[in-house]
Amino acid sequence: MKVKIDVNDLEHGMFVSELDRPWTETPFLLQGVLIESGEDIAEFRRLCNHVYIDIERSRDVIAPKLQTLAAKVPTDDKPKSNDITLQVVEHEQETFRKELKVARKIHHRTRGYIDKLLDDVRLGNSLDTDTARELVGELADSISRSPNAMLWLTHMKKRDEYTSIHCMNVCILAITFGRTLGLDRQRLDLLGLGALLHDIGKMQVPLEILNKPGRLTDEEFDLVKSHSMNGYNLLRQKEDMPAEVLEIVRSHHERINGRGYPQGLSGDLIDQLTQITSIVDVYDAITSDRCYHDGISPHEALKNMFDWAGENFDAELVEQFIKCLGIYPIGSMVELNSGHIGIVVSASEKARLRPIILVVINRSGERYDVPRLLNLAHPQWSKKENLLEVKHIVSSHETDLDMHQIVSNEAVI
Repeated sequence: MKVKIDVNDLEHGMFVSELDRPWTETPFLLQGVLIESGEDIAEFRRLCNHVYIDIERSRDVIAPKLQTLAAKVPTDDKPKSNDITLQVVEHEQETFRKELKVARKIHHRTRGYIDKLLDDVRLGNSLDTDTARELVGELADSISRSPNAMLWLTHMKKRDEYTSIHCMNVCILAITFGRTLGLDRQRLDLLGLGALLHDIGKMQVPLEILNKPGRLTDEEFDLVKSHSMNGYNLLRQKEDMPAEVLEIVRSHHERINGRGYPQGLSGDLIDQLTQITSIVDVYDAITSDRCYHDGISPHEALKNMFDWAGENFDAELVEQFIKCLGIYPIGSMVELNSGHIGIVVSASEKARLRPIILVVINRSGERYDVPRLLNLAHPQWSKKENLLEVKHIVSSHETDLDMHQIVSNEAVI
């Protein structure tokens, strides 16, 4: 909800979403500014008579006051838009912001569960899989409300915490992908559970081998490959564990050309849920920093997977996965034609080429103290004299940006 206020009533923590004049007539590059300083307030007072404040994107401390103001504003005095695509994109962004806070809590609980589960496997304790089912349900519910929120959180990666974070990411990516494929809720839950548990067998592989920075010997690689059967054997002791979940855990390293493991399955012998998990498992692995390699960009990863399709994965499924994540996947670092650098926060099906960007570096190469959102789908950035668009993808290793920190900071706004 947005409320119109006089610029003399501006306070810290308010999110200015619209002005009484075009943004292009102001020195603000970005549409949408969270007021963090007296300088911001002074600039708005110099330029405008009134502005519109987005209540949901303002700080919680100021929200009650804004709600009171909103109740007094006549309906016909609130901003309107005749652009259907813009309305859809703005609605999706508002949904993303609301869901992000919820998603962060679910993500945190899931991380805690996975850490404990992996410790239990390592110590030989009994495994709690009931909690896994509950968390998968919560993850699926969140993704159904706003898939972009959970996809944003998959970029909270740390090199030295790979296995637990990887299990969560594969689960989130699998559910998101399965949802776009039209899987019903029962199969989504089975897919999510299998994806969340797919690597638990790694905890029976010596850590010095899992974390070895150099090339593995044949014997060491055989130990690593044993993790899929390890996980399968652990979980099949649970009488209520569905066969589909067991198959995902056992067969997520099978490849359609028959060169995978542990059974050398090929083609249609690998079921759909397992193939989905295999695709997202590889995607997250190659975009993550590991002890033995640096991750690549989401864009480059999708390009590689397209090249590998047909041999390793079902080509049609890979194409559907690329469509699912979009031309500029969430978390992609991009440079705009203005020279600014930002991170893709949200991508709408209605505007795939014009995503919402969190701009973090200005055209002079300097970091913004407070990153700001730029909605490329807004009409003002499509005009010839004011055109803003993505110029190209930027590798995360071309900058010193800490993606984990940026994602974490935005997740608590």
